[in-house]
Amino acid sequence: MKKPHIFLINLDNCSQRLETSSIQFEQFSLDFERISAVHGAEVSDVVLSKSYSKEKNAKQYYRPLTSGEVGCYLSHLKVLEEIVSRALPYAFIFEDDFELVTDLRPIDKAISQLTFSWDMIKLFQSQSNKRTAIAQCKVTESLSLTIANKVPAGTVAQIVSLQGARKILAHARPFGRPIDIDYQHFWEMELSILLATPCPVTHADIFPSTIGRVKGSENGFSYFWRKQRLQINKYVQNQFHRRAMLNQYRPYF
Repeated sequence: MKKPHIFLINLDNCSQRLETSSIQFEQFSLDFERISAVHGAEVSDVVLSKSYSKEKNAKQYYRPLTSGEVGCYLSHLKVLEEIVSRALPYAFIFEDDFELVTDLRPIDKAISQLTFSWDMIKLFQSQSNKRTAIAQCKVTESLSLTIANKVPAGTVAQIVSLQGARKILAHARPFGRPIDIDYQHFWEMELSILLATPCPVTHADIFPSTIGRVKGSENGFSYFWRKQRLQINKYVQNQFHRRAMLNQYRPYF
């Protein structure tokens, strides 16, 4: 059985996280390719101005992005650019705070044999905020692909197809939201995002966040009402576009 193509996003100064991630992959004899993560605090003004739009942020999100969120977004775009430049059919993308609970090779084999198109398959969801499956397709005895009522937050682990990578890169810059929130607005990039269940990946809480969102950055209640308004709008849009996605996959799910 061929080995899946795996990218790991890891900051240069986070050697312990790299070692821990290596152990996770080694338990299943999986190879991976390390991608040097973008340190948000070190992004030049030129790159920042081309990548992050304060005007877009003011319209799309309830607060300015942290440097870590900017770095996280740019790190994922680096991986997507690799997928496109190498014309990989798809690739597994991991951040370095994951815990792998099963071998990825059977999943990789099942994905390679799918008869329908897809852009992203999420491999992780928070167990404290699990999504509801509104349709599912069994692809192996132990794995199903589901259309969830809402795209799970976080970018700990996912599979992105070549088509999906191209779509994201075509729309991403300049961005105004964290990357996982942009994925939750999947209709803006015309993305088809599925969820693997049961999830083969959990979140390892042994390290603090290095490239993503920092808890407590919401600044109390100062953004509360703006956040509520944006969430209501997202809920309405999500309901509409979820129905369209259900119709798209009805022959298979």
